[in-house]
Amino acid sequence: MLPNFPKPVSEDNKPVNRTVKVDDRLYQYLIDVSVREGDLLQALRRETAQYHMARMQLSPEVGQLLALLVKLQAPTKLLEIGVFTGYSTLSMAMAMPQNAHLIAVEKKQMWLDIATRYLEQANVKDRVTTYCDKALPMMMSFLEEQKETFDFIFIDADKQNLLAYYDVAKQLLRPGGCLLIDNTLWWGNVADEAFTDKDTQIVRQLNAHIHQDDEVDLSLIPIGDGLTLVRKHA
Repeated sequence: MLPNFPKPVSEDNKPVNRTVKVDDRLYQYLIDVSVREGDLLQALRRETAQYHMARMQLSPEVGQLLALLVKLQAPTKLLEIGVFTGYSTLSMAMAMPQNAHLIAVEKKQMWLDIATRYLEQANVKDRVTTYCDKALPMMMSFLEEQKETFDFIFIDADKQNLLAYYDVAKQLLRPGGCLLIDNTLWWGNVADEAFTDKDTQIVRQLNAHIHQDDEVDLSLIPIGDGLTLVRKHA
């Protein structure tokens, strides 16, 4: 069953669905008129496409939005949970202020090796520290001395620990800081009760949890596979 979200005051007051359905033709138009994907990002996307897990890679329009949000907030201390081949890492690192530093955690070394190569080509590797480790223990270790010190956190990792990632990330985030979570529409499966697999249920639980969290502001954006933006109250 889907989570029990609060119902509108009146059934006559339901929001009108004005979100445009993005078919392949409209998606290509969106890419053509809005995405400015640099040569390095294009090369990384092409290289990643050869792997059978390529669908895990961030889409260009989401990467660009991520970079724009970094430029708007100008964070100096960033954390990324889940690197894969580094498209999001590279997008954020190239958008960061010169005095900023990004900590990126990925559990598979082969993906980190690819990401590191592109970070070096972009001349931003000296401002990025990568860890090959399981994310949750790393995040818990950060809590000991770095609680409420991160300005910007991006989560794009396994779904099994998603609720724990959110709760620990919120503790690591400074008041007024920004937390982004990818895949929160999960291929659209979250809205279909026919999907009862574990990952879908966890994403549903996370969405309900954030919606009910009165310590944050939020917006779930229907871009890519769903991107949730969270701001921790100051």
